[in-house]
Amino acid sequence: MTKQTYDLVAEHLLDATDEDVFDAYTDAGGPDWDVDVGCDLRVGGVWSIRSAPPDGTAYRETNRFTVVDRPRRLAFESALTMPDGSTVRRDVDVTFRNEERGRTRMTIVQKGFPTAESRDAFGAGFPGIFERLEHLAARSSSRGRARS
Repeated sequence: MTKQTYDLVAEHLLDATDEDVFDAYTDAGGPDWDVDVGCDLRVGGVWSIRSAPPDGTAYRETNRFTVVDRPRRLAFESALTMPDGSTVRRDVDVTFRNEERGRTRMTIVQKGFPTAESRDAFGAGFPGIFERLEHLAARSSSRGRARS
C-alpha cells in the first residue's frame, strides 16, 4: 500500500522578468535573515541553503536538481531540516512564465508532504516568499540596468 502524501501548489504574478526571478530564486539571500547559499546549477548539482531568522535557529535545505532550464523551469528533490531536527522531503517543480509588461508568473508545485498540516504550514509562508523574491528580482534588475 502506498503511503498518502499531500501536495502544495503556489502561484504568483511577479513584477519582474523571468530571468531576474529565476536568479533571485536560486540565490535567495535577504537583508534580514542570516543566509548561506551554495548552488551548483546543473542537473545532478546540489543547491544547499542554510537560513536563520534574526536571533533564530537555522533551517537547512539540501536540493538535488533534476531539471535546469533557465529561465523557464527548475525541478529538484529536496530535504528540508527544520529547527526542531525533523526533516521534510519533497519533490519540487518551479516554472517561470513570461507575461505581458515584463512580468513573470511563478508556479511552485511541491509534492510529498507527510501531512495536510505540514503542507498548510509551508503554504502559509508563500505570500512573504513571493514578496521577497519580487523585491530581490527588482533590485537585481535595477543593478543590471545601471551596468548597461
